Amino acid sequence: MDRLRALSGIKWQRWGADVIPAWVADMDFPTAPVIIDALRPMVEAGDFGYNMAAFDDSIPKAWVAWSERRFGWRPDVERTKVFTSTLQPISAALAVATEPGDGVLLFTPVYAPFYGIVKKSGCRLVEYRLNETEWRIDASALRSAIDEGTRAILLCNPHNPSGRAYSAEELRIVAEVAEERDLLVISDEIWQDFVYPGATHIPFASLGPDVAARCVTVTAASKSFSLGGLSCAVGFLGAEKVAEGIGALPPHMLGGVNALGAHATLAAWTGGEEWLLGTVETLRANRDHLLERISAELPEVIVGRPEATYLAWLDFRATSIADDPAKHLLERGLVGLSAGPEFGLAGKGFARLNFATHPEILDEILDRIVRTVREA
Repeated sequence: MDRLRALSGIKWQRWGADVIPAWVADMDFPTAPVIIDALRPMVEAGDFGYNMAAFDDSIPKAWVAWSERRFGWRPDVERTKVFTSTLQPISAALAVATEPGDGVLLFTPVYAPFYGIVKKSGCRLVEYRLNETEWRIDASALRSAIDEGTRAILLCNPHNPSGRAYSAEELRIVAEVAEERDLLVISDEIWQDFVYPGATHIPFASLGPDVAARCVTVTAASKSFSLGGLSCAVGFLGAEKVAEGIGALPPHMLGGVNALGAHATLAAWTGGEEWLLGTVETLRANRDHLLERISAELPEVIVGRPEATYLAWLDFRATSIADDPAKHLLERGLVGLSAGPEFGLAGKGFARLNFATHPEILDEILDRIVRTVREA
């Protein structure tokens, strides 16, 4: 706890020392030693000069190899570009491939910044509300949600906040509808590495060449290796219109990845897999422990079993704190969760809990939640 409270990141600095944070999607574990080993010589030597250009080639190649090894999909390295974050290519893709007023479909509730990206792009939100128990994509419901002005689908795969790892069948539904309606699909796959036994991460663009040709896939090592402050990501620009549009932007409009972020990402994708596998096993144990305690001690709080991510989407609607669970838990329980409405109107009555922490801290978080709900 002392180490965590001494960190400068927003997770542990947002509230006072009496609050235990479990909100923003950042892990409490130190990153992989291979990454520290890669950065230490740079820091000690003050090696912070202009050396970013070398990573335009090596990082895409490292990601292609990582993707092929872990998910059986080999993206075209020539179609892969380095960005500073996954949100950057999403914003850029909408900027070059849509017109003001075009509809962008979101599967809600969903990662909060998606709403701002759609709005700032001048587009309209087209909402597909996922079923609140299974969180599955249904073909007829998807076709009904799309209107004539819809031009793109923004997919969170795996899904945040529900923790679903979409099945091949569901992704094929999205692909079929996208082909029928001539839609661009932007697939944010930053959670690709956190999928538990019994589920599989399927890259959307891996469904076939025709699918990849209308797709943009974005991902990064930042979520998997706790590198959120070392901005570096990749985007696979399968859609020709997007690739040409981004390529035509003024050279410095999108900025460039910093050297530390690039070195960290390269180290992660070339030498961090063993550490990652151990971390996923720790997260699986945390997930199972959380589900067991909630089921036994707060059966009125419904939480689906996350197939992926390190996020639990807690349904407090049958409790006495249903009006604003996160606010009540913060004020009365001194535990900081993400408020459900941040993920859209479909999130009212919910709160999101980040369980990527040490087991003893997770138990203290759960103790506070149980006590607060019982005393309400």
